[in-house]
Amino acid sequence: GKYKLVETKSLPGYKKLTEPVSFEIKKGMTEVLPLKVENEQIDKGSVEITKVDKDSQKALEGVVFEVQDEKGKVMKEVTTDKDGKANVSDLSVGKYKLVETKSLPGYKKLTEPVSFEIKKGMTTVLSMKVENELLDKGSVEITKVDKDSQKALKGVVFEVQDEAGTVVKELTTDKNGKAKITDLSVGKYKLVEKESLPGYKKLMEPVSFEIKKGMTEVLSLKIENEMVDTGNVEITKVDKDNKAPLAGVTFVVQGEKGNEVKKVVTDKEGKANVSDLPVGKYELVEVESLPGYKKLEKPVSFEIKKGMTASLTFTVENEMVDTGNLEVTKIDKDSKAPLEGVVFEVRDSKGKVVKKVTTDKDGKANVSDLSIGKYELVEVETPAGYKPLEKPISFEIEKGRVTALQLTVENELVDTGNVEITKVDKENKDALADAVFEIQDEAGQVVAKITTDKKGHAQVTNLSVGTYKLVEVKAPKGYKQLVDPITF
Repeated sequence: GKYKLVETKSLPGYKKLTEPVSFEIKKGMTEVLPLKVENEQIDKGSVEITKVDKDSQKALEGVVFEVQDEKGKVMKEVTTDKDGKANVSDLSVGKYKLVETKSLPGYKKLTEPVSFEIKKGMTTVLSMKVENELLDKGSVEITKVDKDSQKALKGVVFEVQDEAGTVVKELTTDKNGKAKITDLSVGKYKLVEKESLPGYKKLMEPVSFEIKKGMTEVLSLKIENEMVDTGNVEITKVDKDNKAPLAGVTFVVQGEKGNEVKKVVTDKEGKANVSDLPVGKYELVEVESLPGYKKLEKPVSFEIKKGMTASLTFTVENEMVDTGNLEVTKIDKDSKAPLEGVVFEVRDSKGKVVKKVTTDKDGKANVSDLSIGKYELVEVETPAGYKPLEKPISFEIEKGRVTALQLTVENELVDTGNVEITKVDKENKDALADAVFEIQDEAGQVVAKITTDKKGHAQVTNLSVGTYKLVEVKAPKGYKQLVDPITF
């Protein structure tokens, strides 16, 4: 009869016979029928890839591989599952490369392909364990802004320092306020602001940050800078006319409520500095000027604004005093005793009477607030017994005079005198005319001879100082002549 030889189980590494072998047993056969059956070794193979974290051995899902043949042709693209596995089956006998085309975020991509070979007769799946290492570098982006307006700040200089304080990188913010540093090794760092912008406070404390293994995103650091909230003032005090510096002028800086914030005195260069004034409005008040100078009447207002980079400068001019005072002292020339009641006129250069004053019991008379210029002091009323001042006294009030001009005026007693005689009847007191008298000095010499008029009067003027005798040399008709002279 006819039969089929069917292979039901082959050997490992061999292809099982797919077609049965037919044979026939014929009548009268005397020999055993020989059947030679050849088996071919398997010419396909399978690969199982297992992708894990190098350190933790944790399965990595989502890693993409290409299986490339010897010519670089992509035979298969596979992606690891949740167990980190990817299988490639029915790979023909030959040499292959496993190329990682997409790694996971935070992991270094495999840089070298993994080579493998499918050999004839392979009976088991080729297993490949591929380890991925976490990234050990990171990047930082700094954004520098104004604290209040959030405006980007260009030109701020930073140093990135490692834990040992070594400068790893120096960077400067761009027009968008940004500065970036890449490929920082894993570790702890400090961001130190080395150079701020004018008008801004420099960051006092460094900003600490850390680059961790497997970082996938750029570390963003937003740093706010606050504008300077204090300012400085420099005062320069000068003479209004010659611009010479004035030392020793005292100023007080007052706040808006009139409170004293600072007191300063100008130095030899006429300068005084006030530093670290908080933002706000102020007044500069001159509290003590120099002798001979007018004190500043109105305060100087100023304001310290946020972000001021330079000192606020003031040049304050002081004008010399343009009025002066006069003190007249009137005394007796010989005894120096004060003379009360002497009247003076102060006349300007055109002869106009500016002031009229009278000496007091101390012989003094004061004239204040005389404008700069030339004057004359004219005596218009003299005490009895004193010679009047013949010539006016010239004086000048100069700019910047700090004390009263002192004028001591001496008056001399009169050195001649006048005598008036009145001759009357002893009984009825009627005036007697025609009585003749001689005035004799101490030596008996006649210095004057006088006769009484119808009113009984006779006068002698300009008699020098001395002792005299009045001698009647002829009596009126019908009267006795005076026997004894009258001494005076």
